[in-house]
Amino acid sequence: MARIGVGSAHGRFQPLHKGHMEYLVAAKEQCDFLWVGITQFNIRSLLQSPAAPHRALPQDNPLTYFERVRMVSEALSDEGIGTSDFGIVPFPIEAPDLLHDFLPADIPVFTTIYDEWNRHKVRVLLEVGYQVFVLWERDFKQYRGSEVRAKILDGDDGWRDMVPKATERAVAAYDLRERLIRLQQ
Repeated sequence: MARIGVGSAHGRFQPLHKGHMEYLVAAKEQCDFLWVGITQFNIRSLLQSPAAPHRALPQDNPLTYFERVRMVSEALSDEGIGTSDFGIVPFPIEAPDLLHDFLPADIPVFTTIYDEWNRHKVRVLLEVGYQVFVLWERDFKQYRGSEVRAKILDGDDGWRDMVPKATERAVAAYDLRERLIRLQQ
């Protein structure tokens, strides 16, 4: 594929881990400017998708939109991607009829496939008029947000090996372990 001017990638980033970073950097390598869409942006009113109901649970969405914007921005900057080369927007994949309010349909979407949820997203994006480029399809996810959250919650420092430095800073700044404990209760 030839490099394009503007593209997009998206995720929940709860929290941002190294797998997310691999995906975002790969998407950015395909375009001059990358829009990063944050799904489940309103954690006070989580939208459920039958294809992935766990994505709507409060304990799986501890970070606010602003906190994720800051974390993703810092992580991309840490990777040497200038702030003039990306922007961040809400991306309500769970409410496809709202997507065009945040990202015009003429901006291609880069994605990856690991499971049926990813295949579902590709179908949804195509149905609402986006051009979709699959960067890779794999059978195994090396990093999972659920595992990162579980390790943080358990006080297991192994989560630090799974995330970029910007996420480590965010976990400390937002006292994520205490927040996860409260959400479990």
